[in-house]
Amino acid sequence: MKNSKNICRSVFLVAVLSTFLSSCITIIDQGPRGNDGKVYYGIDYDYSPPYSYWDNNSNIPNNPYFGEMYRTERGTYDFEYFINPYEYWYGTYRLYKNNGEPGGNYGEPGASGADTHFLMICNENGFYSEEWEECNCYKTAEADGSITITGENPSTGKFEIKMKKATVNERAPIGTPKYKQVD
Repeated sequence: MKNSKNICRSVFLVAVLSTFLSSCITIIDQGPRGNDGKVYYGIDYDYSPPYSYWDNNSNIPNNPYFGEMYRTERGTYDFEYFINPYEYWYGTYRLYKNNGEPGGNYGEPGASGADTHFLMICNENGFYSEEWEECNCYKTAEADGSITITGENPSTGKFEIKMKKATVNERAPIGTPKYKQVD
């Protein structure tokens, strides 16, 4: 009799605990991730256009329009732009993509990532940003004469440029220009 009471209590206790613990489980129907932001890139200048421009970004057409943004992909690309027939800047630019946010509870979709817009201003003294304070841009100079510029702005996105000035006697250019001034 005592054993059957203990067994009944044990079964009752297991049933109560199982019911209690299962009531604590919450099933969340997480919504889909938001869309990733798009990436755009373009070239421009302030006072005089570059003598020529080249990059290995296949999304930038031959004879690109200055100030025009072209849809591209995130990644690191090589570039060269001549300021005259003998002097030029070369290096890499890196474009980032803003990922969409995770979905929310109860099927709510996540927020889309912001689009990235980067306009390389090809000036004689190298790249600069029109909005240094707003873009949180940082410029560092290396002993070999190269410079690195990183920036991040909520409205334009994140970018990185590594560049160095050279002459055709110091370094042979590697690309066929996508844009060249007509002589």
